[in-house]
Amino acid sequence: MDAFRTAFRTALSTPLVADSAYRCGVSVGVVGSTVMPLADGYRVAGPAFTVDANNDLVSILQALHRAQPGQVLVIGNKVNGPAGLTGDIIATEARRKGIEAIAADGFVRDTAEIRRVGQPVFAKGRIPVGPLKLAPEEKGVGQLDVEVRLGDTSVQPGQWIVGDDDGLIVLNAGDLPAILQKAEETLRKEEDLVSRLRAGKALGDIFGIESFVEKRKDDPGADFNDHVAARGDAI
Repeated sequence: MDAFRTAFRTALSTPLVADSAYRCGVSVGVVGSTVMPLADGYRVAGPAFTVDANNDLVSILQALHRAQPGQVLVIGNKVNGPAGLTGDIIATEARRKGIEAIAADGFVRDTAEIRRVGQPVFAKGRIPVGPLKLAPEEKGVGQLDVEVRLGDTSVQPGQWIVGDDDGLIVLNAGDLPAILQKAEETLRKEEDLVSRLRAGKALGDIFGIESFVEKRKDDPGADFNDHVAARGDAI
């Protein structure tokens, strides 16, 4: 697991990891464009510690207290009351504890302060109001260590959350070694491809695009990924 985290922080990306997971034939949860980083430059990877918050600040604080260094605090929120689920105090404590990231299926507040703290936070957006100010019907009691919704997918406790500027994906921990191996292979191929492009080789020639178009006329189901892989490249 540490090898995957180190490789992701130093060399990989969510597109590369997602493509590699698909090539391995394993599950990939795509959080989607509704939950995005609060600042540019995050590269995070870690197991999820989950809380279904229901706009309950106490449950979020309890989850933060129990989460371990290196984990990603994933905050689901079935209740739709408009409130920031994370602010500068929570971000500061997360940074102190070594929490890998906070991913919220909802809003955050204290945006400028969170950025100054440097704690990676992913969220649906920003809002000034906190959950304590909501009406009783807009909040409930949260639950820790349960399956939660995050954007367009769900997260089980212990699944790995991987994120950068392109957003978040969710992976099963047992699949990480195979994904890492495939990602490193693909990275080498992509680096070689870029070097050929910089040397003046046309991308269409490298991929044999004209021959694939001709092949597809006779076989509409022809797979471009297979075509590229047969030429020793990746896309």
